[in-house]
Amino acid sequence: MPMLLTLALKTFGSGIIEKLLGYLQQRANVQLEERKAEVGADTQLALAQLTAEVEARKLQTQIALADAGWWVTRWMRPLAFYLCLMHFGAIVLDSTFRLHWGVPALPPPYDGFEQAILLSIIIARPFEKIGRVFAARK
Repeated sequence: MPMLLTLALKTFGSGIIEKLLGYLQQRANVQLEERKAEVGADTQLALAQLTAEVEARKLQTQIALADAGWWVTRWMRPLAFYLCLMHFGAIVLDSTFRLHWGVPALPPPYDGFEQAILLSIIIARPFEKIGRVFAARK
């Protein structure tokens, strides 16, 4: 290999090889600057996303504190859910085991409200938690 390099130097002269090496160095410098710009843009984007996430969490905390600040608002959802759950459970037990409790169904539109309350806690809440997990991973 050194013989080939010596032969190339004698044939083409050191000026051409220096120009070629200079060109290759310049090309490497340009590629390096491009990569630096890409990394800088990615860093700025990541910082912007992190800042937005921190601000969103601050707002969530403020909402949670406002919601939990008064005992009435703190207990509204659990109370509504458990009342509806007890009524639904009483109907199911009464009709399943023929206990003859005579638990009436709620009249419309309250029957729909009961269903919506139960479904919102039983079905929607787990999806909300899953969404938070995936949002935290991003």
